Amino acid sequence: MLANLSNNSNIDAETFRAITATKIICLPFLLITFLFGLVINTLYLWILCCRIRRNLNTVWFSHLILCNLIFILVIPFLGVMFLYHPQWVLGEFMCKLVNFLLSFGMYGFVFFLTIISLDRYWLVFHPHFYRNRMNTRQLSLICLIIWGLAFFCASPYLIFRKVRQERNISICYNDYTMNGKQDEDLEAKVKWAILYFRLLGGFFIPLGIITICYLKIGFKIKKEKLTKSRKPYKIIFMAITSFFICWAPYHIWYGMTIEKGLFQEKTLQALKVFATITTCFNACLTPILYLFIVEKFKTVFKKSIVSIVQTALNDAFLRSTDNRSEPQSASARKEESQENKI
Repeated sequence: MLANLSNNSNIDAETFRAITATKIICLPFLLITFLFGLVINTLYLWILCCRIRRNLNTVWFSHLILCNLIFILVIPFLGVMFLYHPQWVLGEFMCKLVNFLLSFGMYGFVFFLTIISLDRYWLVFHPHFYRNRMNTRQLSLICLIIWGLAFFCASPYLIFRKVRQERNISICYNDYTMNGKQDEDLEAKVKWAILYFRLLGGFFIPLGIITICYLKIGFKIKKEKLTKSRKPYKIIFMAITSFFICWAPYHIWYGMTIEKGLFQEKTLQALKVFATITTCFNACLTPILYLFIVEKFKTVFKKSIVSIVQTALNDAFLRSTDNRSEPQSASARKEESQENKI
């Protein structure tokens, strides 16, 4: 993910200014994303798991939001990385783990988003067959397979990521030779192979599946005049465009960083800022866009928020009345004791 930064510690003045500008823009944005994303995704996960009856939709979206939470919980470490770049201060274990979790969350999110589009397609075109065949066991198996695929796709970071000392600076980098020696030709070949794998498995194939599924659903709705509302078309447009806008900048940036010196550092840093913003947008706002199209979820969400506020206010009121009643009860006991003496 975005933690896959340039490993070159020889930084000229122009590069240093570009990196500084990246820090100034990205760090506040990462902080806002962490606070807002942690609250909104945790709240959504609680509603889906505890307030709504378990069904296919709640299971898919629960796992989707869990992928977001993985990314959000790694953001503080991502902020430390941006702050101290190019030096890595978190050790080799965190060098492997942070990069792995970011990639793991990305693949998991993309795969579950793809499954949700296939789920919609089967429900529209083969509803009876799909409902009769899909049971809890198969659902759990599909989720397990998706998490396994995400782990497999992100696992190279657990193997290649290492820390080396360069001019008294610790650098978190990918050791593609597995022996600590630098080989630019081999590094470029492996990077291109990883890029092609990411583009196919993490972008183009999921984007193609999502686009085909939702377009076919849209054509069926229009052809059979299943609804007069434009809402389904807005949902289809939102699903396709949000996926493309959120993930395309990251893959473009990663591809541009493979050949060193081919692009100016200012261009790479600017694109990295944009990729960071779109990725954060995906983690915070995509669940809102998807979940709020479901009327039942909106109703339960509003009721849950109201109940939380009411509980908080009732607790505060009870505590305040208890605090007020304590002095009054003490004075009453004192008066009662004096009367008994008389």
